[in-house]
Amino acid sequence: MMTPDAKPNTTDRIDTEFDIHSPEYLEKKTAYEASIRSRCPVSWTEKYDGHWVISGHHAVGAGLRDRERFTAAKYTDENGKLKGGITIPTAEGYRALPNESDPPEWDGYRKLVSRPFSPQSVDKLRPRIAEFADEVIDHLIEAGEADFVMQLGSPVTALITLDVLGLPLEDWRFYAERIHQTFSGVPGGGDSEAGIPGIQKRLAETIAARRITPQVGVLDDLIASEIDGRPTTDEEVKDLIYDILVGGFDTTAGLMAGAVRYLEDKPELKTRIIEDEDFRRTATEEFLRYISPAVGLAKTATQDFDLEGQQIKAGDKMWFMYRAANWDPEEFENPEVIDLERSPNRHYAFGAGIHRCLGSNLARAIFQTVLPRFLERVPDYVVDQEHTRNYAFACVNAGFQELRFTFTPGKKVREMPILEEL
Repeated sequence: MMTPDAKPNTTDRIDTEFDIHSPEYLEKKTAYEASIRSRCPVSWTEKYDGHWVISGHHAVGAGLRDRERFTAAKYTDENGKLKGGITIPTAEGYRALPNESDPPEWDGYRKLVSRPFSPQSVDKLRPRIAEFADEVIDHLIEAGEADFVMQLGSPVTALITLDVLGLPLEDWRFYAERIHQTFSGVPGGGDSEAGIPGIQKRLAETIAARRITPQVGVLDDLIASEIDGRPTTDEEVKDLIYDILVGGFDTTAGLMAGAVRYLEDKPELKTRIIEDEDFRRTATEEFLRYISPAVGLAKTATQDFDLEGQQIKAGDKMWFMYRAANWDPEEFENPEVIDLERSPNRHYAFGAGIHRCLGSNLARAIFQTVLPRFLERVPDYVVDQEHTRNYAFACVNAGFQELRFTFTPGKKVREMPILEEL
């Protein structure tokens, strides 16, 4: 049985039996992370060929910002085994770009995709996000019951993301369901055609078609772009688009679902979020800290060095735990309590350094637009606790497989729907 109890080994390395994919970790999550963090913010586990577990706020921030001693790139070792990357264990079959690259290669990839997700570009999207929010709410408002995850959070996030990328809006369910199945632990996801391979296949087909018949959007811009003086390849375009899709869909939906669950019986806070923009922005950061929808990120050491008293060796894999850092009492007073007026709030919900989340501005904009829209139009919702299920995995994202709720039916507000069916 896994235990977070740490003990020094013969080399004074602090060892745990931490298993990022274990049922015990899924069940205990923050309590388990707190136990590891309190013993040693930098500890070792032999699981998955061995890796370091970085759980303290200071150590996580320092490691994520250190581009000299860490790499996020994948590589093949002397035995022909794929290593590195941003997941534990190393994921095969695709390369998440720009996340699984380092400078100077990273600079070229990041430049290709940065502009559509800049603060200025995202601010211009807020009216469009509001349109999608009302569109999606209209599709459920007369029913009196719904699942927030797949009937509201995921559709809105998927629609605005596909709109920016220039992918067909009617494909939102194809992508959203496969991403949700893969990262939430819904049966039928993962390595099946219903999961990542299906997404990769659809993207490859779409890219091939768009090279012949260009349209308008980020996808077409990437296809027509150059990097280091050469045209982008189909594989690079696919990996760039894939990283945007999987990085934002379930994380943003999970953030909204967590906030909806917390606010259910708090009418005063609901009103403040609807009416007070400054409060809404501060509350956004606290929900990000507390929920931490992206659990962590892996990197690999490129040289020997000391980190918080532990001797790191070149080639050692590191798991930087965002949520553990965001619940560190050394940085946050009463971290287990949601304080929607907490300030300052130096959380790592989006990571830090060059591999910080590309879509952070869009995630905030979606949350700050959709949540008050939902609270205003569905004010008396009641969460169905019997049909509220957390992820079956604890290792990648934090969220819900489903979060059903009931409410007094309302009226549609849009005269012309964007999509006839959702």
